[in-house]
Amino acid sequence: MMTKEKLQRAGWISITNALFTVPAVAMSFYLESMEGAEARFAQAVLIVASLGLFVYILSSFRQLLNLRFRFHDVDIYISYLLWGNLSLSLFLFLALANKEFESTVSILSILAYIFFGILSVLFGKRLLRLPYRLYGLLKPFSYVTVLSGVCFITVLFIPLGILTGAIADFLLGLIFFRAAEQPPSSFETPHAPIE
Repeated sequence: MMTKEKLQRAGWISITNALFTVPAVAMSFYLESMEGAEARFAQAVLIVASLGLFVYILSSFRQLLNLRFRFHDVDIYISYLLWGNLSLSLFLFLALANKEFESTVSILSILAYIFFGILSVLFGKRLLRLPYRLYGLLKPFSYVTVLSGVCFITVLFIPLGILTGAIADFLLGLIFFRAAEQPPSSFETPHAPIE
């Protein structure tokens, strides 16, 4: 069962990720222009932190959808998004470890962003099948997720995709907070689910 504490923690982590995303990307670009082991170590820390936040947030969201709403239609997309983000992180680590692979990793990263974008669009569209309003945020969250995915697919608008992804994280944080304030659904207790 998703306890109030778990939902609140997921909400705070999601909001933190939303606030962390844009400065982390800016810092990453700054660190790329620097040489030395310290800069590479700082980039590695940013990659690990971003990956950890992403995995925790999406895993918590899947758990909320599965346990509270018995909704499994997006499970496969969440799994692919998790694996896609892990792959992108591995590409970035490869570039940090060996500068000779930078151009290859850049191409692989762009392909990973396109793949991530396609998955985000499919995820957002499929999430709209949820028969509940997701505490009033189903449509805003789904539409922003789709928009973020479209930006990644176009490649040219990746920075806008990162920004809209941060907005999606913020909305997801609100979903977690609202879920924490509602009683569990009929699947968890005898009460009916709250939309």
